[in-house]
Amino acid sequence: MTPNEQDYMNRYIYQVIRQLPKAQREEVRMELEELISDMYADKGSMEEVLTELGDPAEFAKQYQNEQKYLIGPEYFDAYFWFVKVVLICTAVPILVISLIDAIGEMPAITSQNAAPVIIRAIVDGLISGITSAVLSCISAFGAVTFTFAAMERKKIQIEMKKAEKWSVESLSEERKMTAPKWTPKTLEPVPDKKAMISRSDSIVGIVFIVIFSVLLIFAPHFFAAIFTEGETITIVPIFNLDEWGIVLPVFVTSLLIGLIDEILRLIVGVYCKLVMVSNILCGAIQIVLSAVVLKVLPIWNLNFIPELEQALGNHVDSGAELCTYWNADMVSNGLLAFIVVITLLEIGVTIYKTLRYGSFSENIG
Repeated sequence: MTPNEQDYMNRYIYQVIRQLPKAQREEVRMELEELISDMYADKGSMEEVLTELGDPAEFAKQYQNEQKYLIGPEYFDAYFWFVKVVLICTAVPILVISLIDAIGEMPAITSQNAAPVIIRAIVDGLISGITSAVLSCISAFGAVTFTFAAMERKKIQIEMKKAEKWSVESLSEERKMTAPKWTPKTLEPVPDKKAMISRSDSIVGIVFIVIFSVLLIFAPHFFAAIFTEGETITIVPIFNLDEWGIVLPVFVTSLLIGLIDEILRLIVGVYCKLVMVSNILCGAIQIVLSAVVLKVLPIWNLNFIPELEQALGNHVDSGAELCTYWNADMVSNGLLAFIVVITLLEIGVTIYKTLRYGSFSENIG
């Protein structure tokens, strides 16, 4: 068996087992290696062996149940992991925010009522937080399930288009006889290790996007300068909360587009043309939306400096330097430049790795 024939055997096995549940893949891989090696010993031609075995997608059905899936085995592991991450990142911040808000709204505490007031605040915070968390988790679960189901259906549609082009089961017997047969030359290669997308990168990106989105939706007032003097707490928000209903949808849309890109990278797992195109499109849209948020919409609190000076009161001299350095336009330009550089850098890395490691030889030796 030549190296190229070995490579095509590996390609075929990879295309079969990638459609099976993770726990089943190693056993099937060993079975296929033995089967193909035995057939190759008899026939002496890897192309003839793989052609006889047929389309790996059809061959894999021998190991699959005939059930239809909302989320199939190929995506289920990623889907289940992703649901857990999203639910945790949604529920925990909401519970924490609710507790902090409840404690912040507590009435004056005296030595006589300290325990009851604190317990009541915690209970109220937990009830409010659990209610909000459950509703938000249901929405998040539905959104994630819909996204993965759409990807599952899209994959099936693509396979159906290929099947129609090949003239397989759904076509008449006459057209089957004239249709081109599946050949090993259609096999996609086993990905290069350097073409694999780091799972940890996706984890970091997903967790950041989910938590940041939750904070923007439920607690934009947390992005603020906070001052305490005795029992008095003064909060000076950085964002323009009066116009937050206009800013938030665009802000969250930009984050969700990044989330979709991360989901795709997580599912595909390798740098390829699909990931590259998705990254370029999502990156371009995010840059445009970031420019809209930072340069067009009223995102910043216009009274931030006056409110800050008022909050500082007698200590205004100590905060004078901070007040001097704050400039909304400068902050917007700096953040936008940072977003553009990071996004273009990520796009550049994706393009490089796709073009460098995403192309393979297509011929059997």
